[in-house]
Amino acid sequence: MIQETLDFFGRAICHQLDERSLHVSGLALSVCARDTGIYIGIFSTLLYLHIFKRKSNLTIPTIKISFLLLLFMCPLMIDGLGSYTHLFQSNNVRRLVSGICFGFVLPYFLYPLFLGRSLDQSSEPVIQKRMDVWVPLLGSSILGGLFYYGILPYYLLDSFIIFTIIVWFSLCASFLIPFIKRTYYKGVISIFISLFFLSCLSLLHAWLVQFL
Repeated sequence: MIQETLDFFGRAICHQLDERSLHVSGLALSVCARDTGIYIGIFSTLLYLHIFKRKSNLTIPTIKISFLLLLFMCPLMIDGLGSYTHLFQSNNVRRLVSGICFGFVLPYFLYPLFLGRSLDQSSEPVIQKRMDVWVPLLGSSILGGLFYYGILPYYLLDSFIIFTIIVWFSLCASFLIPFIKRTYYKGVISIFISLFFLSCLSLLHAWLVQFL
């Protein structure tokens, strides 16, 4: 039952090809190595920002920093494009690393908007010192190693990724209901929207695989 649930939500955002997924204790994770890296990166940066920045008035990074962050996203685009067009052969290490580089960048742009104070004149760029980048990146690297070498139990690692996917989609869903001000109700409704959306994607994926 647990495995079916994890695979169900993993199917919403991933092709779940066995040879492109990391294996722990002989079992493939519910999302591929590239998506695993993306959500490891997202989790690390979200956790860092929520612990150290949630009480600050934040706005998105400066133009210069934003450009540097976007460079971190290039490896995934190059690796993904080259792999899917058969220009070169990729592997799970490359998929995992490029996914981490891509994923850890995203919260820097979304989290300040989520706090709702990015337009305040007193707001500060979310990245102000080097540790604001290197700590999440280091955390992502450590988590990536735990996943790649399967140091922790399979269900713990797989549940961690699916949990992060649901949290990320819930965060995105919160922008659809700006009229709800109370944090508790907004969080609950965002989670329901996220679960509904992911469920629809998963069912659509299953239908397409079966009938196409």
